[in-house]
Amino acid sequence: MINLKGRDILTTNEWTKEELDQVLDLAFKFKAMREKSRSLEILKGKTLLLLFFRSSTRTRISFTAAMEQLGGFVQVPDPGGLRLSIEEKPGVGEALKDTAKVTDRYVDCVGIRLSGPIADKNGVLRPGLGDAVTRKYAEFSKKPVINLACDMQHPTQAMADIMVVKEHMGDLKGKRFVAHWAYSPIVRHYTSIQADALIAATYGMNVTVAYPEGYDLDSETESLIRAECEKNGQKFEISHDFKSAAEGADVVFPRTWVSPNFYIHSREEELRIATRYKDWRLTEDLMKRTNNACFIHVMPFDRGNEVDNSVADGPNSLVYDQAENLLHVRKAFLVSVMVDASNLEKI
Repeated sequence: MINLKGRDILTTNEWTKEELDQVLDLAFKFKAMREKSRSLEILKGKTLLLLFFRSSTRTRISFTAAMEQLGGFVQVPDPGGLRLSIEEKPGVGEALKDTAKVTDRYVDCVGIRLSGPIADKNGVLRPGLGDAVTRKYAEFSKKPVINLACDMQHPTQAMADIMVVKEHMGDLKGKRFVAHWAYSPIVRHYTSIQADALIAATYGMNVTVAYPEGYDLDSETESLIRAECEKNGQKFEISHDFKSAAEGADVVFPRTWVSPNFYIHSREEELRIATRYKDWRLTEDLMKRTNNACFIHVMPFDRGNEVDNSVADGPNSLVYDQAENLLHVRKAFLVSVMVDASNLEKI
């Protein structure tokens, strides 16, 4: 086995396909163990620190369950109650560097969920603060750091998503993954859309991302996805027609996300623009255009807006298996980055 101890989990493209396969193999083993995987001691004496600057349901619960079922401890303080400052300037709180170096003395792994605006090269506010801060924290820390869904990427979620697709479809090479923008008044970011498109490309799928004009992906992330598809001999396409994009799809992931101008617009303006595209929704009629596609979603999904109930609860919906896989994948990642590979070979 490849020794992955000490590795950060910031984005899947920083891991090789062979390394990701090893994590997936472990996840499948944990899943196959069923109840036996709930009382292991692989991480006995280890502590995971989770810093959620934004709300969470599945990520918080599954990481906590994973760590505790592996014999470890979890700390989930309210970041607002810490003296930590994410601003690199005097007079606003404890420097990120100092927090990272001190927590290294207390815990064995750190997860961070944070989002916010950061100025691009032209000084325009764009999403990306969370990824930048998490990466900076990782530079200061000697312990593994996990991106728990910042602005750009959600690597452990992406691996759970590709796991459920592999379970139901087997070899993914040449299959067609379609992610499309879907209307909802709920404010969300393109984090999971980008993460899933990237991992689908890594696993040899053709990738299409459909959205109304003005809802572009992050340009650097789009380039990464395109490069992964090209490396694997597959196609990457951007479409502004969600109906034609669905033609022949093997996997469909509908998800709302705000425009890149979210931090420039008012919330009201952002929602006003979104209402132009209320027809962008995954319906039974749209599913008929696909190749009997699986429906996946990172949840929560907006029933009646992003997706119809008949699809969400239909025979092609994988969402609950997908959510369960978060537990198994996160166990696999946690043991991989906190334990020597030689101690994992007997799992």
